[in-house]
Parts: sequence; C-alpha cells; structure tokens
Amino acid sequence: MEKEGIVKSIDILIRGLSHPNTEQDSSDIKSVEEEVEEEDKPKLASKLEDLIVLLKDDPENKAKIKIICNQLMDSYGHIKPISELLKSIKTTF
Repeated sequence: MEKEGIVKSIDILIRGLSHPNTEQDSSDIKSVEEEVEEEDKPKLASKLEDLIVLLKDDPENKAKIKIICNQLMDSYGHIKPISELLKSIKTTF
C-alpha cells in the first residue's frame, strides 16, 4: 500500500470511529466498530490521529511512528484491519 493509501485508510477508520451513526460501506470499519469496546473507540481514534499527523507532517520520525504502531498493535492488533494497516505502515515508512 502506498503512503497516500495508508493515510486515507487511517482517515476512514478515524471517521468511522468518530461518527459511528453514519453509514459506512467498508467491512473494515464495521469489523473495527464491532471488535472495539465503546469506551475504547475515542482512545483508538486519538492514537490513529496522532499516527496520521506523524505520517503526514514528520514521516522521517520513525521512532515515534514505531512507538505508536507498537502501542496500537499491543492494544488492537487482534483486529484484522488494524493489524494489516500497521503491517503496511511498517513496510512503507
């Protein structure tokens, strides 16, 4: 997955978590919404927002990107769309 595609995927996940009542066509978003507990959704969205800021504004800061990816993998790595996204980030950035 290219850098732009990764950023777009993260953005779509953030929107899905932030606005759960809107219609989402993506099976990835539905999977994440079902797997993540309601009180954890804002935390996940916040971590993803931190990650997207780093990927857009400071892609050379690999240490911080790795820290956030590891935190996400530890907490939400069992969710397939998130684990696939994190694998793409690790290979691309």
